[in-house]
Amino acid sequence: MPNWQPGMMSDVLPSVYRDIVEVVADAPGPVRAKQIVPRIGLPAETGKIEGTRSKLKRLVERGWLEEDTPGMFTPARQWTAASPNSR
Repeated sequence: MPNWQPGMMSDVLPSVYRDIVEVVADAPGPVRAKQIVPRIGLPAETGKIEGTRSKLKRLVERGWLEEDTPGMFTPARQWTAASPNSR
């Protein structure tokens, strides 16, 4: 998965990561992993939530998302500012 760079859109991400970024971007505020799991078509089981949380953390590390409050994810400011029609 690539690090975010100016001009990049979510379509460069593998499909599961793209789905996660789109769910976070569509949310009215910060979201938790357990809120994302059913929205990407997975059962709300502990293993699926932990796997999604791991992906969320990876997206934060690569600049696609932010985690200002532990466990609460939002789109990265630079990504949303640079590509408002990213999806």
